[in-house]
Amino acid sequence: MDGVRQLYARPQSSATEQQQLQTEMRLLGIETTATIADSPVAFWLEHKTALDWWWQVQDLLRYNGAVCMGLDVPAVKADAEMSGREINQEDYQKLRLIAHTVTAVFNDRPLN
Repeated sequence: MDGVRQLYARPQSSATEQQQLQTEMRLLGIETTATIADSPVAFWLEHKTALDWWWQVQDLLRYNGAVCMGLDVPAVKADAEMSGREINQEDYQKLRLIAHTVTAVFNDRPLN
């Protein structure tokens, strides 16, 4: 799940921050036009169904204050039943792994 970790752990930066980074890199003698958004994240096709499912239920994480408690499994089950999704055991395990990875990334971030 390195690809999912990479997506969620990637710092979000504004155009101003990107420009400042480019300026600092030029001052160090590093010429580049790449930005964070230019770095694609690749996923194996065998994970497509689970990833598509994740994109649909990623808002079903549970929180206790600022701490992510993980996937709300009963809500995911209800969503699957109400949307007519057939639940494949292998895809469900992959979905849980994705949610676990994202939870770990969210909880590793410093609280502001």
